[in-house]
Amino acid sequence: MSDPPRDGSEFWIRFVCAFVVFGLVATLVIFEFIETLGLAGGAGVWAVIVVALSVYAARVGDEAWRSLFDALRWW
Repeated sequence: MSDPPRDGSEFWIRFVCAFVVFGLVATLVIFEFIETLGLAGGAGVWAVIVVALSVYAARVGDEAWRSLFDALRWW
């Protein structure tokens, strides 16, 4: 089990890395539903999902990555 971030810079490094990875994954998923959500709705859903997952991964650490990728394994 990983330790939570010890300082602000470690938190932001984890946040940015998670934002990039989950931003790409969420973009691929949102493209599947863009016609039903619309552009504004899709962008809003994308932003909420990516920011929430990035904060979670930044606060929890490596264990968050394992649990999130296990949840996405169906895809």
